[in-house]
Amino acid sequence: MKTLPYYFLGIAVLQGLVGMGLGVFMGISGDFTLAPAHAHNNLLGWVGMAIFGLYYVLVPEVAARRIATIHFWTALAGNIAMPLGIALLVTNHGPLLSIVGSLLEIVSMALFGYLVWTNRAALARRMGGA
Repeated sequence: MKTLPYYFLGIAVLQGLVGMGLGVFMGISGDFTLAPAHAHNNLLGWVGMAIFGLYYVLVPEVAARRIATIHFWTALAGNIAMPLGIALLVTNHGPLLSIVGSLLEIVSMALFGYLVWTNRAALARRMGGA
């Protein structure tokens, strides 16, 4: 059965591949205009989603909460909108999508922070603490 950590980690891998592909494309073309979009995709999409997924692997009772699913969809939407928005912004197509993506990223991190802080005892148990 596919669980929430599976989806976080699966998306992380996909976004890592997209970021690597964009990096290779920029390197071959010699045009690094999209470097900010590439960097945000790799950091938020690959690294961020992987960290979220690993947290949910460690604390499956938190992953089972409805708010964790909301976190997934918010993070995914932000991780698509923000790098695309940055790409549009640096190619002079306006800031709107990057603003929306940024706000989604903030909401995503706030949800994750809420889940981590309100479930400290569950993580402590998993990590061998009291």
